[in-house]
Amino acid sequence: MKGDAPDFDRIVAHYCQMSGEAWTDALEAELTFVKIFARHAYWRKNPPAPVLLSALAIGLGCWKPERRATDAVAALRGLFPSGRI
Repeated sequence: MKGDAPDFDRIVAHYCQMSGEAWTDALEAELTFVKIFARHAYWRKNPPAPVLLSALAIGLGCWKPERRATDAVAALRGLFPSGRI
C-alpha cells in the first residue's frame, strides 16, 4: 500500500505470479476481489509452486520476507464492497 491507497499493480502482479496467468487488459477488466479471494481459498489447500518455494527458503533460513505494516486485504475490502476493481 502507498499511504492509505492499495497498490493495485502489486495485487495483480501477485495474482499473476501465483496463478501463472498473463497480465493483460482483459484480466484486469475481469478480475474481481471475489475471484481473488476464491483463488486464495483454493491456494490455502493447494499452494502454488511460488508459495511452496518461499516456504522452503524461509524454513531453511535462506530468505526472510519483509514485514507489512498494514492489513492490505481489509483496506481493499473496505474500498470495494461490491468486489469489482
